[in-house]
Amino acid sequence: MSADVEDKPNVAIHPPTIFLAAFIIGFIVRGFAGGALPLPDLIAEAVGGLVLIAALVLIVSSVSAFAEAGETLPPATPSRVLLTEGAYRYSRNPIYLAMVLIGVGFGVATENLWLVLTSVAAGVIINFFVIPEEEAYLERKFGVDYREFKERVRRWV
Repeated sequence: MSADVEDKPNVAIHPPTIFLAAFIIGFIVRGFAGGALPLPDLIAEAVGGLVLIAALVLIVSSVSAFAEAGETLPPATPSRVLLTEGAYRYSRNPIYLAMVLIGVGFGVATENLWLVLTSVAAGVIINFFVIPEEEAYLERKFGVDYREFKERVRRWV
């Protein structure tokens, strides 16, 4: 890595803040504009609960991989290790995927269409404004290892 490039991704937006904002906006808009999902309560709660359980499994697996590698979670910090095990065998961004699933799961469980939409919108923002910066950094940092990882594992799923 060249000396003039700082050893961290150039992420201008804090991803958890994007997802928190999406969550808040989804509930506020629902309060003013309505927007209930047309699902029976039992089905909404069951499907939403299953999505939340999947998100929880994904988060635990991802955070465990970080902990085992001695890495830090904040996205704007240097990476010492390229994570490729656990949830990272299936997704290059399992934590972001889990954040989207949390919003969608809560949206479905509470029959809140706006929360589903704002959670997906947050994922789109992350996809176009955060992940490319992180990927450019990881490619600079890990070179061919990261390029091979990108070829094997999809960005989301």
